[in-house]
Amino acid sequence: MNIIPKTLLSLGLTLLMLTGASAQSVKIGVVDMKRIFAEYGRTKEAEKEINDRKAQAKKELDERTAKYKELLEKFQALQEQVTDEALSPQLREQKRDEGREIGQQAKSLERQIQEFRTRRERQLQEQVVRMRKTILEEIRELVEEMSKTQNFDMVFDKSGVSMNGVPILLHSRDAVDFSEDIINRLNASAGN
Repeated sequence: MNIIPKTLLSLGLTLLMLTGASAQSVKIGVVDMKRIFAEYGRTKEAEKEINDRKAQAKKELDERTAKYKELLEKFQALQEQVTDEALSPQLREQKRDEGREIGQQAKSLERQIQEFRTRRERQLQEQVVRMRKTILEEIRELVEEMSKTQNFDMVFDKSGVSMNGVPILLHSRDAVDFSEDIINRLNASAGN
């Protein structure tokens, strides 16, 4: 609820600054952060690395799941033997003990699988957040540097949206979109 009044106040102050500075020329720059992020080569490299790690985690999970299924099959076979009247009571008791041991192994492995899945998902999510934060910081630093070099008074992200899902920047007559320059410099510095 407090965000809307603060946003309106910020926009109002910006408009006041613009009208107050109308005697002076206000130079406004525009970037499309969503496009810059998507087209930056490091973003693609990071996505590939995360996908490789997801594939490795899936492979490890599949191996554990296969072993779990194998234990369940052994357990079910032993359960059938326990109820087989053709077997001697001692052999059925031996099969029952083997079944308990296999069942305990299966339960333990099931817990391990769940813990592995939860831990790996959390690790991957944390890596995604760290990589995204690092890449966005690189982009922001370059936007700031280029804004100073080109003497922009303000720079807006045209891909940003308000709480209502409407773009924050609807129109700017004299704004310069320098997203392409940002993408080219980032990819050139990263060797892409």
